[in-house]
Amino acid sequence: MAVSRPSPALVFARPSSAADEDLCTRLGIARADAAGDEQWQLARTAAGALELRTPVRDGPLRIELDLQRGDLARRLATARREQPLPRAVGLHRRPAPPAVFDATAGLGRDALLLARLGCAVTACERQPALAALLLDAAVRSGLGERLAVICGDAAEALAALPAGRRPPVVYLDPMFATSGRSQVKKEMQVCRLLAGDDGDPSVLLHHAFAAATERVVVKRHPHLPPLRPSPSFTVDGERVRFDVYLQPAAR
Repeated sequence: MAVSRPSPALVFARPSSAADEDLCTRLGIARADAAGDEQWQLARTAAGALELRTPVRDGPLRIELDLQRGDLARRLATARREQPLPRAVGLHRRPAPPAVFDATAGLGRDALLLARLGCAVTACERQPALAALLLDAAVRSGLGERLAVICGDAAEALAALPAGRRPPVVYLDPMFATSGRSQVKKEMQVCRLLAGDDGDPSVLLHHAFAAATERVVVKRHPHLPPLRPSPSFTVDGERVRFDVYLQPAAR
C-alpha cells in the first residue's frame, strides 16, 4: 500500500470535448481555461493524446502514454503469450485468457499488455491523474472493451467484490527503485511525486489472496525478497521477476 497523502491539486487545462468533460466528471478533476505553473495539469497534446504535467517545482516533467512510438508502442506491438508477465498469469496454458484485477495499475503498461493479449482487465488506480491517462490510452488503443479502469483504493475494491465476481488472477506491482531506461525512471518519479513511496503492502496482499480464485502474481525486483514466503513458482524477466502464488484449489 502506498503511504497515505492527500491527492495534489489537479486541473484539466481547457477540456475540449464532451469526452474530456465526462472524464473530468467521472474522476472529480477540476477544469480550468488556463492553469498555472504551480499546478498539476492534464492537457491534450497536438497529436490528441492526454498529457500529465507536473508543477515547475517538480521538474517540470511531462508524461503521456504514447501508443504510436516508443517503448509502450513496441511492447504492445510485440506482445506474446510466452513473455514473462503473460506466463505468470497463465496465459500460455489457457484456451481463453483469464480475467485479471490489477490492484496497482499506475500508468497501466502491464494492464494494457494483458488487455492486448485478450485478458479482461480491471485496473485500479487511486490517483485520478494516472487513472485519467490510462482511461484515455484504453480508448485510443481500442482496448476499452477489455480494460476497465476504476479510481479508488484497491484493498477496499477487492474486499467489496461479491463471491461471484472474484477474479481468477490478482496482480500486484509495488513500486521499487528502477534502473535503465530514462523514460521508465521519469514515469516512476511522477508516480512517486503523486502517491508517495509504498509502505507496508500486507493489507493489500491480504485482500489479493482473499479475492483471487486461482493465483496472485507479484512483480518484484530480482534482488528483493518475496512479499510472502514460498511462492509456488517464479517467472524471470529481463529486469524483474514475477512471484506466482497459486490458490489451494488451483494447485
